[in-house]
Amino acid sequence: MNGNPTVGAAGSPSAGGAGVTWRKNAGIRPRPQLFGKVAAPRGWLHRVPTGVKLGLIAAIGVVALIFRDPVINWSMFAVLVIIGFTARLRLKYFLRTWLYVAVLVTIVMTLQYFFGSLQSGLAVGGTVFACVQAALLLTLTTSVAQLLDTFTVIVSPLRFVGANTEAIALTASLMVRAISHISGLLGEAERAARARGLDSSIKARVVPAILRSVKYAQDTGRALDARGIVD
Repeated sequence: MNGNPTVGAAGSPSAGGAGVTWRKNAGIRPRPQLFGKVAAPRGWLHRVPTGVKLGLIAAIGVVALIFRDPVINWSMFAVLVIIGFTARLRLKYFLRTWLYVAVLVTIVMTLQYFFGSLQSGLAVGGTVFACVQAALLLTLTTSVAQLLDTFTVIVSPLRFVGANTEAIALTASLMVRAISHISGLLGEAERAARARGLDSSIKARVVPAILRSVKYAQDTGRALDARGIVD
């Protein structure tokens, strides 16, 4: 025995490495996690109660809609950016979202400039950036479990009017999971269409994802019914 670890035996280092390489080359990827993707390292904002952060988002939205002032709205955005940096959140967590939002805001401001006024366009842009930044701070510092627990507390008073608050919370949990799952199905359908040379075919991209989404919903419903969770 020469002790060479490259022999492709099951469980050997080379076998494990080959398995990882095969999975990578085969295109097997984890489902995207769109919510509760908590950023590291953790700062002081991670420790703030979820209800307080939700209240801050609501307050920002109310202030932006009431005043509709570009100075106020853009100032709120700047303050939220500073808060994010003091909470040890890195620029890379924000940059891509800012670029996407900038495209939308540019279109809106252009329309406002021609059909309204530049000031109203700046106010709308500041509102969008401030609200998006507040939502980013929430999702980057709050786990899905924390969000759902807070949502359960918020809807708990509805039980006095006969609502099933546990079912409402379960629905919210399933919705969060389904959004990430369906996003993964769309990505898989797009890669499959590209492999068949159907990059420009919307049907080849969308139809498989829709069919698998329906199957996912049916499987989820059967699993809930089998456990007697919902009637």
